[in-house]
Amino acid sequence: MRKVLYVFISLIFIFGCTQRDELKEKENQSQNEETQKIPPEKKTEKIIKEEIVVELEEKKIRHDIKRIPAPKYTKGIYLSAYTVASKRFSSILDSAEASGINTVIFDVKNMHGDIFYSTHQKGSLALGNVKSTIIINNVVETLHERNMRAVARMVMFHDEFAANADSTLQPEYSDGSAWHESEKRGPRWLDSSNVKAQKRLLRFVDEIALSNVDEIQMDYIRFPTQGKIDEAIFDFQLKDSLRVNQDSTYIMREKSDIITSFVKQVKKVCDKYEVTLTADIFAIVAWQRKADVQKTGQKISELSKYTDAIHPMIYSSHFSDDFGFRNDVTNEPYHIVFKSTKLTIDNTSKGCK
Repeated sequence: MRKVLYVFISLIFIFGCTQRDELKEKENQSQNEETQKIPPEKKTEKIIKEEIVVELEEKKIRHDIKRIPAPKYTKGIYLSAYTVASKRFSSILDSAEASGINTVIFDVKNMHGDIFYSTHQKGSLALGNVKSTIIINNVVETLHERNMRAVARMVMFHDEFAANADSTLQPEYSDGSAWHESEKRGPRWLDSSNVKAQKRLLRFVDEIALSNVDEIQMDYIRFPTQGKIDEAIFDFQLKDSLRVNQDSTYIMREKSDIITSFVKQVKKVCDKYEVTLTADIFAIVAWQRKADVQKTGQKISELSKYTDAIHPMIYSSHFSDDFGFRNDVTNEPYHIVFKSTKLTIDNTSKGCK
């Protein structure tokens, strides 16, 4: 029987043209020659799904770090980086400790692209939005002194700063111009399959994992879902189209292949430092309807293979009144929370809570 971690988090909010990488001529010739060598009857067996792999510099693994293990029952509180850095942080922790809070989630990177600690990355893309609001090691030490688990929340592919600073990190339209979720609001999303964007995020993960946190919680670990999404073209689709033209046996990837592949790499980094990895997912994804999986790229059965726990973000107000054959979902919070949780459990791989 699967053990399930039910996480009840009290949220406290206080003030709180993608580059086209064409294959080189020599690579084309080599692949064509390789395809020609395969006997006709064997070509149908040659199924390939390319995986994006980003190599990171190897660092010395630390085994002297104190970790607070995940409790059987988690009572968590979310704090913005500004709250953590404020004079009120200590008194908030006093109240939290008195009420049985054992886990604190705090921002290290938010959806605006703000980086709240001093990063070692270089260049304007890395440094342009660094706030240096907190020293992660100090925050972790403070929480560990109270026997509280330190969880770093990191927003992944929703990044207004990076999207505005480098248009080549964005999805694009068929004419090559940058795609925006909302033309009125401007660019907000990175192309989740863009290697440069992935590499940048993995480097942040590497730094955060090295800073003594117990867990990294990934948010917005998906593709954009709003706006004229059918007109958005992503980097992996461009590359796969080229591959198919050269090799008819090549199987084009889905968005879920991209998200799963990336999370797999994040997990390798976290395992290196013995840090727990978790992910926030759309609650509606719990139903694993084909349309939702294809849009978000969040396939729970695959995503949960490389995460220690997943958090369905369940808000009854996010569901239409006729969802799940219910007449008034908004006013039936118990039903939608129960159903979402049960379906998430049913779709989750063994070992993921």
